[in-house]
Amino acid sequence: MSIERGFRSDKIDSLSRFPDGLHGTVVNVTADAELQGRLMGMGLFTGTRFQLLRRGTTDSNVPFLLAIGDTRIAVDREIAEMIFVET
Repeated sequence: MSIERGFRSDKIDSLSRFPDGLHGTVVNVTADAELQGRLMGMGLFTGTRFQLLRRGTTDSNVPFLLAIGDTRIAVDREIAEMIFVET
């Protein structure tokens, strides 16, 4: 089932393609150990449930904004492309 912007709910895809407003689960992070450690410190790691509040834009430096419980995390597009998620 296609949702929007090419993201399909029956497969794993990068956070950079995830639609606004949906809840999802992180299934893999392909960053180096240092960045994975930084993301883990913010609460973003394999198994984390989140809601994407705002998609980053390709034409500016607007970050992706995620809600993890009561916490808000912003990541840029480059990092979002390293985070793989499913609905």
